[in-house]
This record gives sequence, C-alpha cells and structure tokens, in this order.
Amino acid sequence: MKLTKISAAVLTVCLGSTVALAAQDVYTKGVEVTATRVTRDLMDVPMSVGVVTEDDIKKSGVTTIGELIQDVPGVELQNDGTPGLIRVSVRGEGTMRSTILIDGQRISEHKSMSGTPILIDPSAVERVEVIKGPASVLYGSDAIGGVINIITKKGGKKPVQLDVGVAYNGAGDGFTENASVSGSYNGFNYRLSGSYADFGDLRTPDKTIDGTDYDTRSGSIFLSYDFTDNLTMGVNADYFEGNFNTATDDTESYDDFAVRIKPWKRQKFAFFADATNLNEYWARLRFDAYTQKTDKKMQNIVGTSSPRAEYGRIPITDFSMHMDNLADNEIKSNGVSVQTEWQLGENNYLIAGTGFDSDKLDAYTYNDMRMTGMSPMGPFNGRPSSITDLEGGQDTYYVFLANETILPADFTANYGVRYTYVKTSVDSLNSVYAPGAGIQLGQMVDVSLVGDANKDGDKGTVGEESNSKAVFNFGLVWRGIEDLALRATWAQGFRAPTIQEKFLTSSMGGGTEIGNPNLDPETSDNFELGARYSGDRLNLDFAAFLNLADDYITTREVAAETYQYFNVGKATTYGVELAASYDLPYGFTPYTSMTWLKRKFEYGGLVGDTYDTNTPEFMYRAGVRYEKDFGTWTLTADTYARGATERDYEYESKGKVARTHHGGYTTANFEVGAAFGTERQYSVNAAVLNIFDQKYYISDALPEAGVHAVVTANARF
Repeated sequence: MKLTKISAAVLTVCLGSTVALAAQDVYTKGVEVTATRVTRDLMDVPMSVGVVTEDDIKKSGVTTIGELIQDVPGVELQNDGTPGLIRVSVRGEGTMRSTILIDGQRISEHKSMSGTPILIDPSAVERVEVIKGPASVLYGSDAIGGVINIITKKGGKKPVQLDVGVAYNGAGDGFTENASVSGSYNGFNYRLSGSYADFGDLRTPDKTIDGTDYDTRSGSIFLSYDFTDNLTMGVNADYFEGNFNTATDDTESYDDFAVRIKPWKRQKFAFFADATNLNEYWARLRFDAYTQKTDKKMQNIVGTSSPRAEYGRIPITDFSMHMDNLADNEIKSNGVSVQTEWQLGENNYLIAGTGFDSDKLDAYTYNDMRMTGMSPMGPFNGRPSSITDLEGGQDTYYVFLANETILPADFTANYGVRYTYVKTSVDSLNSVYAPGAGIQLGQMVDVSLVGDANKDGDKGTVGEESNSKAVFNFGLVWRGIEDLALRATWAQGFRAPTIQEKFLTSSMGGGTEIGNPNLDPETSDNFELGARYSGDRLNLDFAAFLNLADDYITTREVAAETYQYFNVGKATTYGVELAASYDLPYGFTPYTSMTWLKRKFEYGGLVGDTYDTNTPEFMYRAGVRYEKDFGTWTLTADTYARGATERDYEYESKGKVARTHHGGYTTANFEVGAAFGTERQYSVNAAVLNIFDQKYYISDALPEAGVHAVVTANARF
C-alpha cells in the first residue's frame, strides 16, 4: 500500500475516534497475554513480560493477590505495613510508577503516600501479566516502572458450570471462601461470582501483632452475547470491599500507632463491543466504556514522647504528642476507549486509538494534634486542629499509534508514538481550624460529624496545571534460529504528577506531606536487550536493562516530620533479569527466577548521590518442581527457596542524613498438590512457608509472617 493511503487511514482513525485504547488478548503457546495489544506469539513480543496463567494459579494455592506475582523477575511487593493491601514496585521504581489495570482499565489513586493497591480477590483472576519497563506508549502515564494487567474470568466452557473454593492461611488464621457459576450457550457467555475472606492478626516469628487483622468481600457479574462470528458485545460489574488494620512493632519511634481503614471500596461497571474482519484492511474495532468509584475511609492514630523537642523555636522537655487523623476520600473515574487494528499490506500491522479518562477526587480530612510538655515559660499545652474539604480532578486525553513491520533477514520492527495531555486541578479547597474531637484509639468516627469545612472557612489555594508530551518506542526482534528470539528495545516514559503531589497536604502515617504546584512531569528513557528460548526441555527468558529517569518526583524534609514533593533530579536503574527452567526425566523441573538491580538517586542537598534507595540488589526464587500423572489424578510438588539481599535507605531528616537498614533473608518453602477427576476438576493444595521461621521485612513497618501453613481446596461441577 502506498504511503499516502497508509497516512490517510491513520488520520481517519485519529480524527474519527473519541475514545481510548483497550487491551486485546494475545495467544502464545497456550498462554494468553496482552502485552502488545495484538495477537502475537510471546516469542515475537519486543518487551519483557511476566505471565501468571490460570494453571499456575490453580497449582500455587494462593490466598492473596500479591502471591500471584511476587516471583516474577523485576517485581517487588510493598504492603506498607498493612496486611491484605498490596502495592507493586517494578524494576525498583516506586509504587506510584506502576499502572494497575483490571481488564485493561486502571485503578486510580490520587491521595495516598503508598501508591495504588490491588483491590480484587484472586479467585476472580484468570491470569496476570506484568509488563516491565516503560509502557507509556501502550498504557499511558504512570507506566514508567511497568504495568500489572489483571485479566478476570469470563464465561465457562459448558452451559452451566459451578466453581467453589475454600482456603486456610496460618499467617493470620485466615479463611477464604469463593463460589461462581458460569457458562456459555447459543452465543451467551455469563459469570456470577463472589468471595469472602477473614484474616486475624499477623503472626510473625517474634509475636502476634495486635491490630493487623482484615476482612474482604467481593462480587462480580459478566454477560456477553455473540451477535455474529465477528461481533460480540457485553457488560460486567464488579465490587470489592475491605476493612484493613495496621499497627507497628517499632516501639522506639511510637508509643501508639494504628491505621484503621473501614472500609476501602471499589465499584466498577463496564461495557464493551468487539468487531473483527470489518473489511480487507480493517482487522478489528474494540470499544470500551467504564465508570468506577473507589471510596476510602481511614483513621490514623500516632502517639510519641521524647525527653526534649521543639515547637517552632520553643524548647520543650518531657514532650508528648498524640495525633488523630481522619480521612474520607472518594475518587470517581470515567473513561471511554476505542482501539482499531489495520492490516496494511503483507508486512505492516497498525494499531491506532485515542481516548479520554477522568478522575474526580472529593477528599475530607480532619487533623487533631495534642501536645504537652514543659517550656521555659511553664507548662506547654497545644492542640492545633484543622478540617480540610477538597474537590479536584485529573483529566487525561491521548492518541496512540503502534506499527509492526516485517523486515528481511528474520527481523521484525515494532514502533509507536503516544501523545498525552493531562490537566490536573483543585477546584475547591476550604480549610478551617476546629476544636479537637477527643477521638479514642480504635474508634471509627464519621468525619461529617466533627465539622463542616465549608462553613466560615478561609479559602485555600486552588489551582490548575496541564502537562503534555509525546513519547516514542522502537523495538527489534530477530527470529533467525528456531525456538530463539533476540530482542532490543528503546522506550520513553512519561508520568504526570498526581493531584496529591501537585496540590494536597496529607498527614497520614506519622508525617505530613505537602504538594508542590510547580512540579514537572517525570520522563524516562529505557534501553533493553533480551533473549527468549523455548525448546523441548529448556525455557529461558533473559533481559538486561537501563532506565534513565529525569525530573524525578520524591519528598524532601522541609521541617520536622514535614515533607514536600520536589523534582529532585535523576534516578538511574540498571540490572538483569532471568527466568529459566529445564525439564528432567521422571517429571522433575529445576527452575529459577532472579533479579540483579542497582539504583541511584541524584538528590542534591545533604544526601547528594546515593545507591541506598531502599531497593534490594538481588532477589530470587530457586527450586525444583515435580509433576506426575497417575491416570485419574495428578501429583504436583515444589520445593524452593526465596530471598533478597539487604536494603539500605539514605534520606534527609531533621537537617541531617539519616539511614534505615533491613538485612537480607532466605526462606525455605514446600508445596504439594493433587488434581483428580476425569477433567481434573477437583484439586487440593497444601504448603508450609518460611519453614525455618525467618524474621524478615519487605516494608519498614512490619515483618513478614513466620512459619505457617496454607491449605486450599477447589471443585468444579
């Protein structure tokens, strides 16, 4: 096809579409992925992708969503000391730089110190795909570190299919139950599912930590209809709600510390239409629309005491402080999307789309601080309290083009561009001082009862900022040798600041963080070389990467326990990832997944340049799997070690350079399972984790669980 015709087709899509990109399934050797949004074998994908399949989930017997992906090379879990709430860091990038998608649609978070959690029950998950490195061209802002795309279960294989499951997790005496009914009949596909989980306090090697229990419940409905072989339409709705509690074992820093999230809800309704083979050139049209609401009610209690302190410039002895923070945050998200695919001659396959996403934040915060001590002028008593009521939003518009070109000599090129425009605003911000409410530890208070910031309040700072940028990527894959694929990729990243980073003040978690309206977006360049080999026995995926981030956003201390967001400079990350397995006779398969990573911040100020960025240099899992079919049943077993090296963090605190340190760890683990029935429709799995009761941390707040058992049972009828 002539260049002018290609350009005309692209322009028609860009101007005629009013909505955004939606992920599409890709089939590869029995594994479905959505990495490049087109139907391609994983060997032809030019980026690093970790895939957790439905079969992997069944065999692993997991009870939390984080367990599904914790051993994907390049992935590190962050729980921020809140059992049951998992955030994800990819290739050392902070959790704010990982995009969390459910069926291609993101979970937004604009008022959090810890990033976006994964708010979905694992029983609803068909597979999880982790795209590592900047994916901003494909998936937009926030995807500097990577993308976690969670694909949910849809219809069944029979007219009526019932699935039930139960599990026990000794880490917190937790029980989970789930059930679903699904099926497909005469073009109709449906699924109705629900789950419930109730976990007690976390059991660590030293003790059981009070105030760390949680419970969750979820439900979903999916319905679609195949109007023709080439046209399918459908809807789905899902609901997730959890109550989470947090404490700390850091008795040196806090006399009292607790966080109560009661509840955190997510509700979503979505519609899609999928048409294929529209004409000789137009291969596919996919339309999506969704509306989603997340609602978080949180209380944070912090109490400290010290022999000496300062309030302003007043020295105080026998100082004590108790702070109660209440928050009620609601985010309403709406989006529409279209993706088109075009077969342009024999050697070019083009994807084009454009779109819009809107997040609206309504945040209500109450802060009550009580301070006592002895000053040079006599007894000191202070109780500054405030109420803040805020409304803001972030609107994102984008257009996207990506093309695959088959080249001579067994090369394939993948290249694309995405232009993004982001408008971030605070439309209403009212703050007033208010009398203290005397909230008691553990008492959840309706923040609407402690005052109304809109009455007799002083108008706070409001503002509106916009950012825009075009980002590009280019990748080459060489398939000149059977079962081998070599790849090289360059990709740019772009992340617009969140509403909180731009405009908000938050005091949850024992410190105060202040927004900065002058923030610039983060940008990055990522370079990667990789190889995949998939033979009869050996499977190998290797990647070496370098990521250069500029205008990096993080906090710096501007007063005691008060931090503000700044573009501090640069972050440089480089490393290698490896996933490998080899099938031996008699059903044995040794395997490993590992990451070696170095990360440097260029802060300036007191800290300057540092490699102590709270990131382990080496993470791994290595073990031996066993699988044997005994006719009517199949036995699986897995013996493995999981570990990471030490973590050091260097930062500025109270005008000095401070450090935190957590030692490295290795845990021993064993899992065994059995699947039986003519279709292996029944399964039982049991595991003993952290066998030697090792005490270790993946976050600064709480250690991980000590030795514990996990037992799961599932049945399909």
